[in-house]
Amino acid sequence: MRSRRISVRNVADLARAGFEIARQPVTKVDFEVHHAAARHGYLRELVSADSDSAAFLETLCTATNGAGVVIGTHTRKPLDGTEPVEHVDGRQPAERPQQNAGGWVFRQTTSPNPTFIYESAQTFEGLIAIDPAAHEVCEWHGVAIRDLVREISQAASALVDAPLLSLQCPAQLPTIVKTRNHDLRTRKEAAAPCASLAVRFAIALRDMSAAARFELADRFRELCEKHGYSFWLADTRPGHRQGNWFEVYHADGEFSPLYKGDLRSRQRIATVLPVTFVGPARIGSTHAVVSFLQRYPQVGVVGCAATTLSDVAFVHLQLAIHGVAADRLSRILGKLLGESSTPARPHRLLRELFKRLGLPPDPDGPGSSEQDPTGDYQTFAGPAFAYRPYQMPDSMAVWVSWEIARQHQGLAAPLDCLYRALAQVAPRVTTPDTTASAGELATVEYLICRATEQSVIRGKAKLAVPRSVLRGFSSSGEPPAAKLCAALEEAWKAHVDRSGVDGVSELTVAWRESWLGHWTYS
Repeated sequence: MRSRRISVRNVADLARAGFEIARQPVTKVDFEVHHAAARHGYLRELVSADSDSAAFLETLCTATNGAGVVIGTHTRKPLDGTEPVEHVDGRQPAERPQQNAGGWVFRQTTSPNPTFIYESAQTFEGLIAIDPAAHEVCEWHGVAIRDLVREISQAASALVDAPLLSLQCPAQLPTIVKTRNHDLRTRKEAAAPCASLAVRFAIALRDMSAAARFELADRFRELCEKHGYSFWLADTRPGHRQGNWFEVYHADGEFSPLYKGDLRSRQRIATVLPVTFVGPARIGSTHAVVSFLQRYPQVGVVGCAATTLSDVAFVHLQLAIHGVAADRLSRILGKLLGESSTPARPHRLLRELFKRLGLPPDPDGPGSSEQDPTGDYQTFAGPAFAYRPYQMPDSMAVWVSWEIARQHQGLAAPLDCLYRALAQVAPRVTTPDTTASAGELATVEYLICRATEQSVIRGKAKLAVPRSVLRGFSSSGEPPAAKLCAALEEAWKAHVDRSGVDGVSELTVAWRESWLGHWTYS
């Protein structure tokens, strides 16, 4: 019976792939990868209507530790000079970066995988907290995140033979619920910190049985019990939407055994290196990359964001390399990428980089697999940035979502109107460093935008805004956070109406992710 289900699924995947290929005029996806210092307004400037680059169709944006990434696929034909050079032996040189606004920009094309399973399939979504109380990232955090991502990706590929749909770190933890003596009449809810050292992930289940879900849940629960992590599962009961979580294991503040090692493991990291791996979406690609990194004990992962855009897998990692300064790392990497013989494949490029940095692989570490699912992937690395602790620890998350008809302007209309609305509802916000409008102080910590149909694009984002913005909404009645979000949503809709852009709808703002519009995605 199981083989029959697999056969039917393969036929369905083949039919869908044929439809996608027939619908699209080309079988290449052109994209941009921006590695830049995290700063206010970078995404807004990049996607603005006045920008020289082509508008993004699907977009992923995230920022942490002082570094940010913006990944976008285009709505138009590939830009001049982005077609990769084809080689007879199948080798492709690494992409040389372009300097832009304090960072590096990579423009390339790749082949999609139309048979990849998306969020329309049954998913297993989880959230694992490593050290929720941490205010800065230490070396042991990088090791913990790296090993945890490997466990998650291995469970997806080896345990249930399913693709890893999304990966995110840091992430916001579930809403804090308090009661007095367990009396539900005294129930109060408060938002968790905007971002914590936690890994959020989603796995597409090919086998949708309860047994497969229990097998995954037991695997992660045992892992969390061993390492002292907290574990939540997405609440799939009727009436519960994305952003509702069910607690499976609570760590009671216990530290991971990794923290209890030598004193060096507790030192703050000094440098972060953004690296993005791009290729056809397929099972096991993330696991292959992280398994390779495990061979180098000096290399940790302190942030990640992985998803598929236009049937292409984008796996973004922030690496922390112990004992290597940012300027030296950027200098060596820049020289390496400037050589025509440098390969673009993940294992080859990273192996050569680590060799030049004097980092030998651990002879007792995990070995490389014979079949590498990233053998045709491209690697975009650098520049290195000096680590910057979270700038606004006293901040709150504001979740927004929207729907827009496909058009040349892409993200420009909804995002620009959102920033204008922020400046309108909170024109003067005082922080320890400055006084400015909420539009100038808000940071896009996470954004995902997808083309869900041929003519519709839907997006979701989490903004970090100073908590001091609530002072202007502290009158009696509704909670200040609810008042802020209601005022922002109303102002956002008004600015969109005045902009004259057609096709923008489903604008919602909430301080809880689960209160967003119905059509939202991770």
